[in-house]
Amino acid sequence: MNKNRPRYLKVVLFNNNLLEVGGSALQTQCFTVQDYHYHCYRERDKEGDPYGGILSEYLDFSILASDPYAIKYFYKCMEQKQPAPFSFIFNATFQKGTGRLYDFEDGLVTYGHVVDIEEMFDDDDQTGNEQLLIHVRLLVSNIIFIGNSSFLLLEITKD
Repeated sequence: MNKNRPRYLKVVLFNNNLLEVGGSALQTQCFTVQDYHYHCYRERDKEGDPYGGILSEYLDFSILASDPYAIKYFYKCMEQKQPAPFSFIFNATFQKGTGRLYDFEDGLVTYGHVVDIEEMFDDDDQTGNEQLLIHVRLLVSNIIFIGNSSFLLLEITKD
């Protein structure tokens, strides 16, 4: 067992395809992910054997945003006809000084349509660091899993 692994995953969301932009992802463009959930499945016959393509429901995620104008991107995605990219980056390390992505453990790049947004704001924060908690529902079209040395494309629908 690897003892160097952190006890908890730290996940950030980058509003672009990490495979296309790579190390030009800036820490200031990332949101802290509070939680996410998605479900993929395949139909099964009477014997329990899978058949057909991979099906998906929604990907739900929650992020923290300190700048209310930064979440305009999600509202713009609701109006788009093309699926938008979202990259979930696990245990990301950013360079000191430049704030550019330096390293990460693995990741998940999803494309989909934003279908619902819910905002929650607590103005009773005594520290003065008020933040928005944003819940986003994404109708997933495909998922790309990124490992340390390779990636795997999981095609869910053919948009």
